[in-house]
Amino acid sequence: MDVHFDEDNLAQPDLLFIANEHRGILRDGFVYGAPDLCAEVLSSSTGRKDKTVKKDMFQRFGVKEYWLIDPTYRTVDQFVLVDGQYQLAATLSESDVLTSPVLTCISIDLSAIFPPENAAEA
Repeated sequence: MDVHFDEDNLAQPDLLFIANEHRGILRDGFVYGAPDLCAEVLSSSTGRKDKTVKKDMFQRFGVKEYWLIDPTYRTVDQFVLVDGQYQLAATLSESDVLTSPVLTCISIDLSAIFPPENAAEA
């Protein structure tokens, strides 16, 4: 889903969340404004942009929380917006439960996202 921050800044995060109280930014199949949460799944082709350009854009436009999901290292870097700047709240691994300090309705057992490495062999 396209996120339109302004005329010159748009993005397509891999995952986004918009709280009910902010659902007014959803119009005509697009998001016009800052979602409460954006997440990117890192890959060799997009990782550098996700860690720099998109992170800076999401911070600048007030996305409250940003996750960088690394499938290779099976980690999630969780950034939370504090006084207009992203602070690394946690680096979580597959054995952790990700909870959001900003969006209290979110709690994810990361073992569901990162299944055991030998699961494909079973």
